[in-house]
Amino acid sequence: MTALTEKKIELNLLTLIIIGLVFILILFGGYKLYDYKVSKLTAKIDTEVKLRNALIDSVKYYTNSRNEVVAEKLTLQADIKTLTTINDKLSLNQQELIKRVKEIEKSNTIIAAALVQTNVILDSMRNASNVIVDTIHNNIAFSDSTKDVKYNILVSNVKPFDNKTKPELKIQDLVLPNKTYIQFFWGKKTDGYPTTFSVTNSNPYFHTNNIDSYTIPELDKKVIKPNGWQKIGNFFKKSSNMFITVGVGVIVGAGATYLIVK
Repeated sequence: MTALTEKKIELNLLTLIIIGLVFILILFGGYKLYDYKVSKLTAKIDTEVKLRNALIDSVKYYTNSRNEVVAEKLTLQADIKTLTTINDKLSLNQQELIKRVKEIEKSNTIIAAALVQTNVILDSMRNASNVIVDTIHNNIAFSDSTKDVKYNILVSNVKPFDNKTKPELKIQDLVLPNKTYIQFFWGKKTDGYPTTFSVTNSNPYFHTNNIDSYTIPELDKKVIKPNGWQKIGNFFKKSSNMFITVGVGVIVGAGATYLIVK
């Protein structure tokens, strides 16, 4: 075999390798484009489903291990532009929340926000502690101090009593200690890991009437805190980008070698 024949064989082999690599990259690029479109469509559908479920959700109450009442509700997870276009479908509380977010967005970037409506309900409270009767000044003082309520109430003109004297009630001090614990967390896998918001009050006299919350759509569990299979999927997606980069480098190098040898 002559040197010229060997050189032609080498060039033909190099050409076949380059063509094969180009073909593989085209197939891989096509798959990447398909995967990107499918992922984008899936993410869009997931966002729409989560938003729809959040719009029709209502506050759910349950008791935690600390014997505290927890109020829980799904979070509005979408961009502000989308929520603005469906403003008429939002409740008044949700509209106020989005309005506040838009106001703050002008000077800062919002990641998450919530609007909570809470009432203090004293439906049954009976004094069973300190009672001081002042017969000289015709006053009665009621006071108590527990972990849930502290008060000091003075009632005047209670003795003697006649039609000309009007009883008076003066609240000198009323304190309702309370700790509010709030949290954002991902919901069930079967629901697509929707973002959920909850409020817990340590004081039973505090009742959460309504809660509405908002988070940016980028807070996706599959990206921020993936499970085992999701980590594998993310790894292959990142590796595929590296494979394309390496493949292009190989083709360029092989092409340069081909030109030099030729």
